[in-house]
Amino acid sequence: KAVVSTQSGHYGRGNEVYEYNPEEKVVYTFDMQGVKVDVLRRGDDCDKKAEDGDMLTAEFHGFLENSFERFESSHDTGKPSSFKLGHGYMIKGLERGLQSMCIGEKRRLHIPATLAYGKIGDSKNVPPGADLIYDVEVIHIQKGTTPPNIFAKIDMNHDKLISKDEMANFILETGRTVTLRGVSEIDDVVNEIFKLEDTDENGFVDISEFSGPKKGKHDEL
Repeated sequence: KAVVSTQSGHYGRGNEVYEYNPEEKVVYTFDMQGVKVDVLRRGDDCDKKAEDGDMLTAEFHGFLENSFERFESSHDTGKPSSFKLGHGYMIKGLERGLQSMCIGEKRRLHIPATLAYGKIGDSKNVPPGADLIYDVEVIHIQKGTTPPNIFAKIDMNHDKLISKDEMANFILETGRTVTLRGVSEIDDVVNEIFKLEDTDENGFVDISEFSGPKKGKHDEL
């Protein structure tokens, strides 16, 4: 019976134990828009490749790069996680690093803070300015439809920049109550969004910074 270590970098699900291994063999490495991708195992079914709109089921394990301390894992819930790609539900680094994955493929994603939780952290387990590592293995891909171009909907003057006013107007037009990081007043919500999205802190969110859906199959921005 496997024993689950309580040391940093170790954790388990039932009898399973996953230990971060910096010496794990890398098949090949490439860059995906600022994310260093180490392919640890090639996929065994590449008829389907992950793309925006797909529902992915995967095992994933997140670590702080400077200590290898685990801060989240699908093992915590006792089952693989499912999530939609390209809808802005995940940090930018995951959205980019999971693109084109095959069923059975395992990747190690090295995500800089600018593509994760930035200078403010996640207010729980990820400190400000933390670079992250994710080990991800895709188990299933359910093909979906390309998400709508939300960037274009927010960018009312079509200057390819989102201002705080445009973001506030978009939220108000949806008619929804939005709570982010404990705040719900519209100005506070927008400020929190810009802390996460406006990485160059120029007061605008451009298309490279925007983490939500921003390009449909027939859109050219």
